[in-house]
Amino acid sequence: MKRRLACLLCIFLLLVLTSGGVVRASVAGLAGYWSLDEESGLTAADSSGNGYDGTLSGDLHWQPTGGRWGGALLYGGENTAHVEVSAAGMSASAGSVMMWGNLTEPQPSQTRYFFGHTTQPSYGNRIQLYMDGSNTELDLGLGGAHATRTNIAVLQTQQWYHVAFTWDNGSYVVYLDGEVAATGSYSGLTAIHDFVWIGNDGNPVSEGVEAFGGLLDEVAICSRALTQEEIQYVMNGGLREKATATGPSPADGETDVRRDATLRWIAGKFAATHDVYFGTVQADVEAADRGNPMGVLVSQGQNDVVYDPAGLLEIGQTYYWRIDEVNAAPDSAVYKGDVWSFTAEPMAYAVQDVIATSNAVAEEGLGPERTVDGSGLNDADQHSTAAGDMWLADAPEDEPIWIQFEFDKVYKLHELLVWNYNVMFEPVLGFGFKDVTIESSINGVDWTVVTDAQFARATARADYVANTAIALEGVAAKFVRVTAGSAWGTTGQFGLSEVRFMYIPVQARQPEPADGAVNVDPAAGLSWRAGREAISHEVYFGTDQNDLPLAGSPAQAAFTLAELLFGTTYYWRVDEVGDGDVWAGDLWSFATQEFALIDGFETYTDDIDAGEAIFDTWLDGWVNNTGSTVGYITAPFAEKTIVHSGSQSMPLQYDNTGSPFYSEAERQFAS
Repeated sequence: MKRRLACLLCIFLLLVLTSGGVVRASVAGLAGYWSLDEESGLTAADSSGNGYDGTLSGDLHWQPTGGRWGGALLYGGENTAHVEVSAAGMSASAGSVMMWGNLTEPQPSQTRYFFGHTTQPSYGNRIQLYMDGSNTELDLGLGGAHATRTNIAVLQTQQWYHVAFTWDNGSYVVYLDGEVAATGSYSGLTAIHDFVWIGNDGNPVSEGVEAFGGLLDEVAICSRALTQEEIQYVMNGGLREKATATGPSPADGETDVRRDATLRWIAGKFAATHDVYFGTVQADVEAADRGNPMGVLVSQGQNDVVYDPAGLLEIGQTYYWRIDEVNAAPDSAVYKGDVWSFTAEPMAYAVQDVIATSNAVAEEGLGPERTVDGSGLNDADQHSTAAGDMWLADAPEDEPIWIQFEFDKVYKLHELLVWNYNVMFEPVLGFGFKDVTIESSINGVDWTVVTDAQFARATARADYVANTAIALEGVAAKFVRVTAGSAWGTTGQFGLSEVRFMYIPVQARQPEPADGAVNVDPAAGLSWRAGREAISHEVYFGTDQNDLPLAGSPAQAAFTLAELLFGTTYYWRVDEVGDGDVWAGDLWSFATQEFALIDGFETYTDDIDAGEAIFDTWLDGWVNNTGSTVGYITAPFAEKTIVHSGSQSMPLQYDNTGSPFYSEAERQFAS
């Protein structure tokens, strides 16, 4: 039954197919477009074809699902989080910025930015969209003013909004969900900085202090002011219409990729089939085609957007891959894809959070902790010549000097890397360790000699890299002790710059649900990244962390649970069973959600013809002849002000004065 009138506005847009395989509708001047569909890594790919990939920094988390379209990027609440992208394609005279945003609950207490640009140090040339203080009122800053326009709209948490604004030679327009929300004038925007920040204030001096709180998706920047129709086109996903493959998984440039990884991607707009190129030589993957496959065309004309490489990936190997999208007949056009890369997991990982102690006394600030805190190391693992970055001590009179290292748990150790004592005059002083005995222990009481070795002398240069690597042969240890038999000199003083223990990942890791996760679906199962040598897995699971029963021994790194209880904290551990070895895992926990949402009333719209109005699902007296009326007579049909959470609730009016003397609204669920 129709109770309201609906109006349908049809907008026809001309689609232009570019040579790069991107389909767009009259969006000239596109400077950058970041779909934020990656699943891992520190790079947000620019899908505009301009090459302005963004760099992630801070508390940011890829969300492969749950975005406005595809994935999204979650800003976790830490102030400095941001994505830095080049501003090379922007113009001070005119431009547009747009994106989808979803505020999480609770919100951070500080000011939060959707987008930030400013020249420093004078805080001029602002291009900023933000929410000031702890409120969720949308504000705009342009040119010389931080508050060009305030209180444009009050945003609700846990709801997607499309926010956009344009500037054009002194005039601005702000759009919310494709509709004009504010207009006005500005001044003082005369220059563009080298970069902008997605999700922060764009202030390079403070390194970002006002990060967004929630999900961002589908960010686009243009070098001209778009029309409202163009804003709506972008809002409705127009820029996602690509003929080439996107959204690679593993992400482009990702490292530490599982050896059993499968390749996945988002299909091009018109693709009927897919050609997969995969190999270890970048030039071959770039140059190969159907006529000259060069040994890297591993799948031609496949239907799925998933490819599983044969066998396991080689440890530490970098792989290159490309997806060509093939149109259906009769044209069967082939759209050559970008070459992506990733690197499989390394042979060994560095043990973190090591505690170092010694039987020798050192000066304050020069203790054994200096050997495991990274002091003096740069990003290239080169060690300084500053004495304050190293450990130096006098040998005890009654016993050899030793330094002991304690880990947080037992590891299967692969290698010990050593940066010896490296002050400028070390060739004369000879304080560095020379002949040593290395021992290991599980409990710190019972010790076993692993090997005798000699540490190479440091170079006494600021570009000094580790020049000693001791094979530890997979010994299981929580403690390692290095005892010096001699130094490179005869002064009686001994020192080291840095050590690093590398371990084989034989224990279970990366649990799902994540350790400490809350609001977990009671129907969720368990999964984890298996230990490298695991043949099977022992899963311990329960509600008492001190008494976990064995729940099962699956062959795969996943376990299906009986449906769990609401509002309950569960604990679990996975012991990895190898060939004669059992490696105990860490204790993990998660908490299930307090209740299941049956209907949050957020999905209903005012589109009667589509059957999406709230009274099309919740049937009232117009259908069941009781005294109830669901929704309002005119749009918006849902209540927008009085809400518990989200953006709308269901109005229910009742009249019990007439037969049948009660009011009832009904909804039928699928199950």
